[in-house]
Amino acid sequence: MDNKKKYWEPKLWDELRSRNPIKICAKCLVEHDSSGFFKIKSLEKEIRVYPKEEKIESEDSALAADPDFQLLIISYLLFAQHIEPIGKWISEKDLKGGSLFFRGPHALPSVSLEKYFGNNPDLLREKGRELGATELEFGDISLCFPVLPLISLTIVLWLKDDEFPARVTFMMDPSIEAHLPLDVISAMVQSVTKKLISH
Repeated sequence: MDNKKKYWEPKLWDELRSRNPIKICAKCLVEHDSSGFFKIKSLEKEIRVYPKEEKIESEDSALAADPDFQLLIISYLLFAQHIEPIGKWISEKDLKGGSLFFRGPHALPSVSLEKYFGNNPDLLREKGRELGATELEFGDISLCFPVLPLISLTIVLWLKDDEFPARVTFMMDPSIEAHLPLDVISAMVQSVTKKLISH
């Protein structure tokens, strides 16, 4: 993960500093403070992004320090478009190129969530509430997480029973393709998963 962070950091920070903050706010639905930082609502937390200082701050220090989350936030400010959600839910495999990308080392972390919550839906609900999630009607339990102003992630859990193991799938609105490349979508899911299974 550290290697990935070192790879993207200089390029994306440089790009962010070169952009017009007013245009970024308009297309990403975020705020820009006159002292030079962006304010973004993510998972019920206010995130502050300081392009000049190349730092990200939040009351949730672990979230702000997560390299996957950092990549997600900077990429959102750079790439997101003012496009409203379509109102459908698809899996990562339904995204363009997703069936090839999200496999092997890029497979999404469903196993971690299955092990952690497969017998404990109440714990998933509790953790979800802490992150601002709302419950939907997929599977045995499904939670929709407000990851960014224009992006939500839904996690669907089928509980373990006598016949079948627990199973987790991820769903997102098709409009996510206009906002984030596949590797950043992967980083988003990894980041939310880490928050859910952290103590």
